[in-house]
Amino acid sequence: MNNITIRAFSIGLLTATSILGAVYYAQENKKSAVDESISEKDVIAYAQENNYVLISQKDYSKLKNTKQTDHAPSPREVTISITQGMTSIDIANVLLKHGIIKDTKEFDKLVKQEKLSTQFQVGTYTLTPTMSLKQIVKTLTE
Repeated sequence: MNNITIRAFSIGLLTATSILGAVYYAQENKKSAVDESISEKDVIAYAQENNYVLISQKDYSKLKNTKQTDHAPSPREVTISITQGMTSIDIANVLLKHGIIKDTKEFDKLVKQEKLSTQFQVGTYTLTPTMSLKQIVKTLTE
């Protein structure tokens, strides 16, 4: 390589870097202009479309400072249906899906241990997560 080739290569690199730098900074200016154009109305519309709830800083502070023990949550009731042909595993999966039990294996183990896998009754039942496995199995087999 001779001196002219090296100089031409250097000038080419410098020119390319300058062009890329100009494009980069031009794009940064466009981004900040777009970010500033979002209005309060846009934020509210976005929140409503995506099922978000907006509250003021004052209300948030009140909620944050309220004691959790002020309102003891009552156990939520869940209604499930058992249909003809459901196995104990199917029932356990339904119970797990609704948060009634934490482990399908323990439910299935209890059902097999008590030999109740064929005793489930078709119907609709109201259960709570506070019920023991034995109470749940008893409710579903009576």
